[in-house]
Amino acid sequence: MPVPISSKPELKRRLLKDEAYDAIRDAIMDGSFQPGEHLDDVALQEWLGISRTPIRDALMNLQRDGLVEIVPQAHTKVVDAHPEVVEANIQTLGVVLGGVVRVTVPTLDPAANPALRAVIEAARDAVTAHDRRGHMNAALEVYRAIIGLCPNTVLKGVAIETVARLTFQVQLTIDSREPNWDLLGDCWQRFDAAITAQDPIAAELAFEEMHRLPLPYDTQWAPATWATK
Repeated sequence: MPVPISSKPELKRRLLKDEAYDAIRDAIMDGSFQPGEHLDDVALQEWLGISRTPIRDALMNLQRDGLVEIVPQAHTKVVDAHPEVVEANIQTLGVVLGGVVRVTVPTLDPAANPALRAVIEAARDAVTAHDRRGHMNAALEVYRAIIGLCPNTVLKGVAIETVARLTFQVQLTIDSREPNWDLLGDCWQRFDAAITAQDPIAAELAFEEMHRLPLPYDTQWAPATWATK
């Protein structure tokens, strides 16, 4: 192919802070770094073989993404999940992904999306079995499927980032939080029916309700229950 001779593009190599971010994030997500564990700069430098500056940059980005807590002159540690934060994260997922559902459902041909229907069915089966981990995994697959089909590229980018940031603490507490199975069963049934009918409003409302957004009428679902420590 012809090579431009007027200018030479600047090729950017992957930055050390990005490499550090990925390594620390992966260690948090796979449990190598436990919730509440302190992250020592010197130990991280020795582990990764890089200087303090890119590590601190990576930790700041991990704090932005909700995985690390930094208190200047005190500590840097992996976040420890708290019930009130988890419940707020679930609501926020409902707000953002509810919007994705609303703009995506009118574009769907349910018959042409067997993968989406399969993961919705997996979520409903997990609710019937009261399988917390199975339900979490199926819900994440529904998130990915709906986001992947979203025609609004800006909203899609926001949703991808939101899911990455907010599901961590929910997954951390999966064994401590018992969801309201009646709520989830009702909402998944209505969500499935709305997808079939290509009704974006009904689908959005069912999706938001299962994520604990306040209802516009007096009767409210009972909240999830938390194991006491």
